[in-house]
Amino acid sequence: MNKPFYHIITEKLWPESSAENKKKLFELFIAVAILGVATLVNLIIKLTAGSGSFCLICDIGLILIPVLALTCLLNSKINCALNTIFAVPLFVYAYFISDFSIHPQPADTVYQSVGWLLAGAFFLFYFAESETKIVLYSILSAFTLFFQLLKANQFFGFFTGSSILLPHPLVTFLLIVAAGFFLRRKYSRIVEKLTENLKSTRQGISKVVRETGFPVAEIKAVRDEEGNVVQLKIEKVNNAFESFFNIQLYEVKEQEANYIFELVLRDHFDLNKLILFENHKTKEYHASKLDLWFKIHILKPDYNRFYVILEDFTKEKKKLAELENSKRRYKVLLEAIPDMFFVIGKDGTYEDFVVKESDLYKLDDANIIGSTIFDVGFPQNMAEKILKCIHSSLKNNSIETIEYSLATPNGTYLFEMRLAKLNSKSVISVARDITRRKTAEFNLERAKKKAEESDRLKSAFLANLSHEIRTPLNIITNFTRMLAEGGLGSSERLELSDAISQNGTQLLNMIDNTIHLSKIETDSVDISMNFCPVNALVRDTYNRYRTLIPDGRQVKMILDLDVPNPSFGFVTDRRLLLETLQILVDNAIKYTRHGEVLLGYEMLGTDAIKFRISDTGIGIPPEETENIFSRFYRVRNEINDMTSGSGIGLPIAQHYVQLLGGELKLESTPGKGTTFWFALPFKEGQGYLRVVS
Repeated sequence: MNKPFYHIITEKLWPESSAENKKKLFELFIAVAILGVATLVNLIIKLTAGSGSFCLICDIGLILIPVLALTCLLNSKINCALNTIFAVPLFVYAYFISDFSIHPQPADTVYQSVGWLLAGAFFLFYFAESETKIVLYSILSAFTLFFQLLKANQFFGFFTGSSILLPHPLVTFLLIVAAGFFLRRKYSRIVEKLTENLKSTRQGISKVVRETGFPVAEIKAVRDEEGNVVQLKIEKVNNAFESFFNIQLYEVKEQEANYIFELVLRDHFDLNKLILFENHKTKEYHASKLDLWFKIHILKPDYNRFYVILEDFTKEKKKLAELENSKRRYKVLLEAIPDMFFVIGKDGTYEDFVVKESDLYKLDDANIIGSTIFDVGFPQNMAEKILKCIHSSLKNNSIETIEYSLATPNGTYLFEMRLAKLNSKSVISVARDITRRKTAEFNLERAKKKAEESDRLKSAFLANLSHEIRTPLNIITNFTRMLAEGGLGSSERLELSDAISQNGTQLLNMIDNTIHLSKIETDSVDISMNFCPVNALVRDTYNRYRTLIPDGRQVKMILDLDVPNPSFGFVTDRRLLLETLQILVDNAIKYTRHGEVLLGYEMLGTDAIKFRISDTGIGIPPEETENIFSRFYRVRNEINDMTSGSGIGLPIAQHYVQLLGGELKLESTPGKGTTFWFALPFKEGQGYLRVVS
């Protein structure tokens, strides 16, 4: 049913009728109008066809019946309109039985008569309130069918011969009408029962509303022609509403509901939105000027009626606010203490907690409360140990102390936990972060061990240094004395001079390394970044150490220059680079008995230059590769047992490479040789051309 059309018609034709009568009048009006149009179309078709076999008076009379019914409806007379249905048997007689109209034999149209008469019966079933009309119509229709069957001489013919297979028209009509009558009666009884229940329910609601201690307002919805709510009006309020807001029913009845609620609550209140647009049926509302809190419940017993129930829970709200403030106050006090407090049940479940730096540990209530000590990151054995301490504290009323580590999103922290009995089912746990203390203790212990080791190594270094210095000094002193005494041949004098020179160089290197180490220790190594010609520096190192290879060794020194351009170079500290290369070349020659020592470099693209010193010496065992860069450390091998050394060359070279922006690395195979290499940034390089194809 189109609601705008329905409202327009009903308000125009029956403005004074009730809503129920309007609905029934409208339905009858539509049905009769359709019937009238159908009869008019029927007459036009017959007139147009030009057939002389129709009853003009009957067709005109058939049109007049709907007109009469419409006239009754326009005057709001439902019974008058319904009584026109009693003309159906008359027209059945006129069309199919009478002698004054041309029609087929009555025996051929008896079932058409049944159809027309049943249509009228169903019309009454739907619209008639009185069963008397239905009974009278059924009797009149049955009599009409009986008369038609007698005239056709077929009343008993349907019980014999071939007609026995066809249903008897009169019996069929009576059975269908009886079934419809009884179904209608059952439906009417159901409707009456539901109406009674609805009435009882409404009375119950009214009684509850009247006697409840909560303020309740009954709201009536006023709708427009399209069925939209245009206004909400107060229908009634209960005694509690009157006494609570000090207002009487006569003052609010038929008033706009939103205005009344804003008046009594002394604040803005959108009742229309609450009733019509919000899905939830309960909402909290704070009347700030009254300092009252309400739970507003919305009930909708029928289409146009609402109940607004205001439950005052101000006391509960204030009590909760006080408890929340109290909890917040104590939580602030607890947070001022640099400890974490937990309440843990006897089964290990966290019931509450306060953490001072929760952002640091990334803990929140949702992750802790309700979880157990087995769920928050403790290892299984540690969780079992804590649970054992909880049971011991509850049983003996003692204070238990335990240290543990806890993994958090920000890392692992160390804590000292103290457990004390809170009640018979839970303990309070005070956990203090001892990470810094333990870290300090660990660092102190490590520093102590490192200092002791450093002191031991330095003592060994000084003892070794005194021996290493004394040995070349004794050689220099004694051989110098022997040269001064004379009486030596030229070959002997040359041999003594070479020995004095070599030991002097060794002594000078030892003193230089000691000075370098002292500067590193005091962080006073000066860095001077200037342009350094690489080929000249590498070649000078090659030329110097090639002549220092003892004549008795089968060692060949190789120079590998990647860029032959004499102007090739880059910005770095030439002194530190030179001393690094000298230390590494000196070590390579020292530990190589036969084979070759390679000194060279290669470009890594255009961003870095890689220096490489390789030898075919005795190599370094894999387990010693981590120790050779430690100060004063010397690998135990046959060469070190026979030669002198302080164990500070490689640490110095490593530190210098780091100052230049690189990292000293090595690759070694025992018995086959060692390669030291490092890459430096190729800053402001010159003399290097890159071919682009």
